[in-house]
Order: sequence, then structure tokens, then C-alpha cells
Amino acid sequence: PADQIESGSPETGILELPDFAGMSMGVWEHTEGVSTDTEVDEVFIVISGGATIEFLNNDTPPLEVEPGDIVRLAAGTKTRWIVRDHLRKVYLIPA
Repeated sequence: PADQIESGSPETGILELPDFAGMSMGVWEHTEGVSTDTEVDEVFIVISGGATIEFLNNDTPPLEVEPGDIVRLAAGTKTRWIVRDHLRKVYLIPA
């Protein structure tokens, strides 16, 4: 949504896959730019691109992500995604 964009003209896309073993899963992407989000419980693996994830409502230091990184986000965490290279990730979310 436009109210989540902080700079640039980032776009996001999602391909939802069939649920597996009680988990929602899919592929999510974010083009270059900066946006904010409020997270759900999620585990993801970066498959391409790179970004910095800043955590806005706790003291967690920024996290640099690149292909091969595995990350867990907790529900309710407010984040800023600074995407420097078109990011794609495969995600798993408890259904």
C-alpha cells in the first residue's frame, strides 16, 4: 500500500502455493525501494536479491539479508525493508 512506501517506487508481488503440513507458503518479492510492514509469524529463505531489515519497535539490530539466509519474524514486529536489489523469498506461515 502507498502509505507503507517511504522512498522510491517499490512494488511487491506474491505467489501463494497450496498449504503444506499446516503451513501457508509462497514466494514474495519486493523491488528496489524502502517500505514498512507489520509482520506475522513467519520463516523465510531469501532466494535472490538483498535488503536491510530494520526493526522499529524493539532493540534488534538491523539485519542484512542475501540469498541463502533463513530468517524468522515474530507477529507484530514493525519493520522497515530497505531493498537494494530486487528481493525474492520463499516463506512459511503457520496456517
